Amino acid sequence: MNPISLVDESRLVALVSDFITTSRRWDERAACAGLPFGVDAYYPDDSELPPDDALARCRSCPIGAQCLATALIHESRSGYRFGWWGGVGPDEREELARPLGIETVTVELDIRGPAALARLLRSQDLTIPSIAAKLSCTERTVYRYLVGSAA
Repeated sequence: MNPISLVDESRLVALVSDFITTSRRWDERAACAGLPFGVDAYYPDDSELPPDDALARCRSCPIGAQCLATALIHESRSGYRFGWWGGVGPDEREELARPLGIETVTVELDIRGPAALARLLRSQDLTIPSIAAKLSCTERTVYRYLVGSAA
């Protein structure tokens, strides 16, 4: 049973192995591409939702399934889930990935750079503000580190 009623599971499975999805050649057609606020709205603090207009944009996006598949691909490689992709939050993606056989895996992280350290801290369930404090940077910088690892 699909925990997210608007997701076509068979299409999602096909997209996970598609070159266009894995290379992110779809993202220029995303409804959120080129917005003045960028993608920051899609990375709220833990237990918060993105703004209603951001989620509405996801629901009307022509490539939402590719966005969601991209998150599942990268999360299976990186071992953690964050942000809202294709209008679906991390907890819902976990529910969706499990029956599809897309599991997150633990990976060795190189923590020599701040981006890798941010990813390690996030995998330990630290909040964005606490990571920013530990790294002596802004929360926006932490989001960039985390988003950069998914690209």
